[in-house]
Amino acid sequence: MSLASMLGLDTRHAGECTVRIGGSDFSEFYPNLQTTVINLGRRDSSEATLTFSMLRDGDGRWPLAEDPRLRTWAQVEVLVVFGDSEEPFFSGYVRAIETAIPEQGTVATVTCKCQDIFAAMDRHCRRVTWEEGRDSLDIIRQIIAPYGLTLETDLASTRVDNRHQNKTDYRFIRELAEENQYEWYLRDRQGGVRVLYYGPPRASAEATGKLMIHAGRQTNCLEFSVSYDGYQPDRVRVSTAPLTGSEIEQTSSVPQLPLFGTRGADSGDRGLDDFEWCLPPGDGNNQEAGEARAQGQAEERSFKLQARGRLDGTAYGMLLLPGSVVEVGGTGDNNGKWYVDRTTHTFDATGYFVDFELVRNAAAGDETSSDHILSGVI
Repeated sequence: MSLASMLGLDTRHAGECTVRIGGSDFSEFYPNLQTTVINLGRRDSSEATLTFSMLRDGDGRWPLAEDPRLRTWAQVEVLVVFGDSEEPFFSGYVRAIETAIPEQGTVATVTCKCQDIFAAMDRHCRRVTWEEGRDSLDIIRQIIAPYGLTLETDLASTRVDNRHQNKTDYRFIRELAEENQYEWYLRDRQGGVRVLYYGPPRASAEATGKLMIHAGRQTNCLEFSVSYDGYQPDRVRVSTAPLTGSEIEQTSSVPQLPLFGTRGADSGDRGLDDFEWCLPPGDGNNQEAGEARAQGQAEERSFKLQARGRLDGTAYGMLLLPGSVVEVGGTGDNNGKWYVDRTTHTFDATGYFVDFELVRNAAAGDETSSDHILSGVI
């Protein structure tokens, strides 16, 4: 039996990155691909940066830079392979190309900066009046349909006031999402399906994987640090004008997300005044819209803990994606469930690594697995 087998390392499948540009695998230039970096969040666009080395040929030309497939607005796809499984990861367009040729030598670099399909939604300003009482989710479905996207949401139908769109489709959807602190991001699925998720955090979802720290051969997390910001309100108040009478309607919203642990992160037991902030007026007499905006703020402010770290993506064996729930083991009170906020995925000659940011609303986690305690003892 090999040492790798004894340590269980032979079950780890290297995360391989496959890039397609302009519908081609671009395989002849794979040896030139030095670094692939992909930034993902649970709000707004995803971005990818592809850095190639480039050699001048015998005729003094630069074949990579002159390849007709490598142009702005060429379609780009990135897939990640774990063993026999190929996962769609990123799709979009080349937004910018930077070529750097040194003063001496024959090695230059070409860097492609890419953005997901939101880039195509930000090319044309539209003047549209969406009639009052229209379902906001139907509006979004109508907007994204021409781009080959389907809507994925946990929201029920909600009516909106008369809305005027005098901006691109991308910026209009961003405006709607930011009002209620909704998440909005694009994800690629198997079979060429691309979805827009629009809605509140999916904090009740099952954990998709586990980050293991100081866990012997099961270790996949290389760095992990936590900050706890107590200077965030425990609830949010909003005021709206009444439809009749003169008394201002005031309501307070408290977070409704499930707790990611055994002890909450609020400050209600500290013997101080209630920690409540109020939103500025802006919804007129639309009490429903005002309360939704306050609720979204309350949920987002409840994420008082933030963790940062670095993950060995090869050892983890799957994609760590924002908008999902993961478990953490090996950190004491910080064990248990966390919500993935942002990730940066880097593929290069040293391997596949993920820099991550996690958030949660609990000061102490609920550890559901003690495997990491024994796995460090070999």
